[in-house]
Amino acid sequence: MTRRFLLATLIACAAAPVAAQDYPARSPTIVVPFAAGGPFDIAGRATAEALSQQFGRQFVVENRPGAGGVTGARFVASARPDGYTLLLGSPGPLVIAPSAAPGSIDVDKQFETVGVIAESPQVLVVGAKLSIKTIGDLVAAAKAKPGSLNYGSAGVGTTPHLSAELFKKVAGIDIAHVPYRGTSAAVPDLVSGELQILFGDIATLRPFVESGAVTALAVTGKERSKLVPQVPTVVEAGYPALMVRNFSALLAPAGTDKSIVAAVSAALAKAKGDKGFAGRLDTLGMISVESSPAHALAYVRAERELWGSLVQSIGLKPPQ
Repeated sequence: MTRRFLLATLIACAAAPVAAQDYPARSPTIVVPFAAGGPFDIAGRATAEALSQQFGRQFVVENRPGAGGVTGARFVASARPDGYTLLLGSPGPLVIAPSAAPGSIDVDKQFETVGVIAESPQVLVVGAKLSIKTIGDLVAAAKAKPGSLNYGSAGVGTTPHLSAELFKKVAGIDIAHVPYRGTSAAVPDLVSGELQILFGDIATLRPFVESGAVTALAVTGKERSKLVPQVPTVVEAGYPALMVRNFSALLAPAGTDKSIVAAVSAALAKAKGDKGFAGRLDTLGMISVESSPAHALAYVRAERELWGSLVQSIGLKPPQ
């Protein structure tokens, strides 16, 4: 028994590096836990294309939407840990859902983090009919008539929703929440004046800012966005606590060979130096992030610390 056990162990140890060395022997799949066509889907497809070029093997995208990204995340978490099923992660399933329902997703136990791909700040906009030009003007208007203004979001538990809730807390204002099925769905009401305030992805709202249909008050990043360089940051506007971001990251099921994780992480890092990949991220208002498996894990943990108490304080329930 002892000799058989030792022989089996030696064979397994010898086989593991070979498997990693041969990766990928077939086309890996990147699961995007959202519907096709949105910013995360586009980012996932850009990442798949970039990794395909790096490895010389096609990476394919599979959309598995549902429950705010949790459905797709759970699918990947339960997949065979061989490096052929990866997750395009985002705040919804990795940060917000675990904060709203501890145990729903456990990144530390269920995944191997490969690397953060990019992050994107939000932009705070108001309807042009309000004649509000700064965050200070908005706070003053909200305090003058508590509860009279409302804000839209891309849906309950999304980064735009939590950004507005953080704004309420930081500014000490009372504004009502009107959830929509995506940022784009909220824009017509914002333009008409039925809705007054909205946080959203810069790429989505940029055309309306440029046309004057809405007024951009600030972007939630450390630096001004290349897409709307005329718009100040929340730091410039005097609200540094509002620095928030969406992000995309690549993850593999827990137990995936560390050498495979390292190989994909290295390929992702190299892909970020490609002008074509960087250009596609730019069009989405996303900023490439230098990352590694360890950095990505620390990054997700930091995001949980940022949002956890707020999620719990507002009694947020995870999407079903």
